[in-house]
Amino acid sequence: MVLDLSVAAIASFLTVTSLLVIYSILDIRQRRVPNEYIAVGGVVGCVVILLTGHIANLVLHVTALVIVFAMGYTLFRMRSIGGADVKSLFLVALISPGIELRVLNIPVLEAVIGVGGELMVMLLGGYLYWRLKINDENATPPLIPFLLLGYLAIQLI
Repeated sequence: MVLDLSVAAIASFLTVTSLLVIYSILDIRQRRVPNEYIAVGGVVGCVVILLTGHIANLVLHVTALVIVFAMGYTLFRMRSIGGADVKSLFLVALISPGIELRVLNIPVLEAVIGVGGELMVMLLGGYLYWRLKINDENATPPLIPFLLLGYLAIQLI
């Protein structure tokens, strides 16, 4: 694994981190993220990946999106995660699908590690928050802050 400090990697990392911080604040305060915020994030993300040439690694992007679609749809149908959580996962998979600040020679493995690690931290963090903090059975924990934590952990470790 080699350190990658290219403009494309740093721009994708900063874009996703900024979007997830905004979405986390909204998720904590309101327990929802309006679709307008997600749409603006998608447009900003697409502009960033097109301007920086980050889309050149198409296998990585497609693999991450397929994994997020399969896992996100399944978890959403099971009511384990909400719509904003799935949409945020899609944005992460689109803008920053793998391990941005490192170079792996196997893009499929990079996508599986990136998306799988982020999803694992998000679900485990939400479960622990629910077990330790919430007494109401019907209350749902905010999961996007845990997605941010998982994203930062995967990218910086």
